Amino acid sequence: MVANNHRGHDQPPQRRQIFYGQLDCILDLELPASRTLNLAEPTRFLLAVVIPCSTGGRDATCEVTTYSNTTTPIAIDLRTVECVVGRVQRGNEWGTIDRSGDFARTVFVDPVDDED
Repeated sequence: MVANNHRGHDQPPQRRQIFYGQLDCILDLELPASRTLNLAEPTRFLLAVVIPCSTGGRDATCEVTTYSNTTTPIAIDLRTVECVVGRVQRGNEWGTIDRSGDFARTVFVDPVDDED
């Protein structure tokens, strides 16, 4: 997850990192207005609880990427999910199948009300 932090001029630029994980659940949170959280009005957040896969930061669109271990579940902003990938088991390892490349990205849209 890349945060939108205000960075000083002496800070290195953020770079994109690859993470793969297993989706455990999605949390729908409605938080009230809060000065502490810098929320002027009630705000809805969607969080994905993900079990990260230990892939060493490899990119499965470019190289064979396998894992046999996962780490502690984390909650992330669902908007940071860029694509959905597959996996296949081979012995005690799982291979990640990522065909997203530059051609497919996850897009979140508001539901359309078809009732007229």
